[in-house]
This record gives sequence, structure tokens and C-alpha cells, in this order.
Amino acid sequence: HTPGYDLSVTLDAIRYVRNCLPGSEIIKDWVTFHVYFSNQHMPVNVPYDEAGVLDQPSSCTLANGSQVPPPYTQIARNESYKVRANLTYPINVGRNIARQAANTHFIFACDIELYPSLGFVDQFLDMVAHNHSVLALDPKQPRRVYPLAVFEIEAGVQVPADKSELLALFRRQQAQVFHLHLCRTCHTIPSQREWLNLTSGAEDQMHVFSQTLRKNQFKAWEPFYVSDNTEPFFDERVTWEGQSNKRIQVGTNFYIIPNIYLLYLFVYDLTLLSLLY
Repeated sequence: HTPGYDLSVTLDAIRYVRNCLPGSEIIKDWVTFHVYFSNQHMPVNVPYDEAGVLDQPSSCTLANGSQVPPPYTQIARNESYKVRANLTYPINVGRNIARQAANTHFIFACDIELYPSLGFVDQFLDMVAHNHSVLALDPKQPRRVYPLAVFEIEAGVQVPADKSELLALFRRQQAQVFHLHLCRTCHTIPSQREWLNLTSGAEDQMHVFSQTLRKNQFKAWEPFYVSDNTEPFFDERVTWEGQSNKRIQVGTNFYIIPNIYLLYLFVYDLTLLSLLY
């Protein structure tokens, strides 16, 4: 979302991460950036096309040989056009733009700061290869999606390589359900106790262990899930500031998988946070 002069800063940042970071080649190969803004908050100068952005030279070093500081660290948040114009973040517009540009059968609308468990993509596609019903190609079938359990881990803790290591952190209270003290019901999955009791390694074959609907005590559940790209689009009237920005269709079946998850790399002491809330 790049209203007004935020566009220029954003394009500088895109060129920087594509050219000046150790992982820039990976970013070029695998990351697509979608830039959008309201016609009521147009930037002064808008490049004609992608080449007009990416073909501009990008300097990564200063005259003294040191690294150019990332552009996204050089402007305070309260100095952005969005903040000064008191705009909300139209998160669902961005989600829908990305969905329309996706060229895969499956999609995974997920916040960028959440990291899937190692091997997640290969494991999921392997499950599809062994069970074609996952594709749900028959439009008469109930809609089905595949949510991931979400956890946050304490700052400074080694990122778990698989679920067994995650559960070890959980038992030591160095990991907990995402937003546990902010919104306990938002990310507590159905059959969570059973999920936590099922151990598995990264090499284990993926399978479904629970099927559920989003209702009763789970009506406030806000899962991140894999689905096919025939899902209804997100409601663009809803903003990030309104929080409940993910929509779930009535009647959707949720197939929970025991050996994959999402991680938020926490920045606080979990014990201290539990005392604050």
C-alpha cells in the first residue's frame, strides 16, 4: 500500500532488497511485489511499467565502501504519507491483488512475519500426490481448507527444526499459542490438546488428523490456511486496523494437519508478557 510519496520510498526499498542483500538472488527468483494505492491519494510520479522500476540503477555501497543503509530504515513511520493522511491499511485489497496474480492451484494467504515449518511446501504437495481428494475439484463438494497451528517463540531461542523441537519449547514455556494473552480464542485450534500430543518429525508424511467447522466456541477462530484459488475474495471493506480482517465462509470444512505449523519469532519474554496481561 503506497499512497502519495510512500510509493517512491517503497520502490527504493524494493530495488534495495532485490540487489543489496545476501539473499537478493532468492528474492528476485521467488518474491513478487504488488504495489497499489487509491486514486484519491495518487503519487506525483508513477512508473509506466515494471521495467521503469527495476531497470533503474541501484547503488548498494557508499563512496567509503560501506553498505548503503536500507531505505525502509530511513523514514520514521509517523512521517509516512499513510500516517500523515490518517489512512487505514486496506489489507484485503492487497490480499486480493496477490491472489489474482497467483498462478498456482493452491494459495496460502499469510502474514509475512509468520514462518511455516521446514519442508511445509514439499510435505503438502506430497500429501496431494498421495490423496487427490485434497484437490477438491468437484464443485458439489463442501469447500475445504487446511489451517496451520500458529505459535510464538521466545526471543533468543533456537528456531525449532520440526514439531518435536517445537513441543520441547512448549513444555519449557518458551513457546506458546500465537497471541495467547491478547486473544486466546483467535488462534487456538480445534482439538488442540490432541494436536500437541501427536509428535512428528520433518520427515514424516503429512496427513489429516481432524476435520471441523468454525462454529460454537471456535466462531472467533482466525486461522491461516491453505486453500485452492477458487475461494471467495476477501472483503475489501475491512481494514487491518479493524483486525477481524480474515473472512471464513459458512460451511467451510477445516482439515487440520498434525505436523505443520507457523511460527512468529517473538521479541518479548513470554513470562513477562503473561504477567502484563
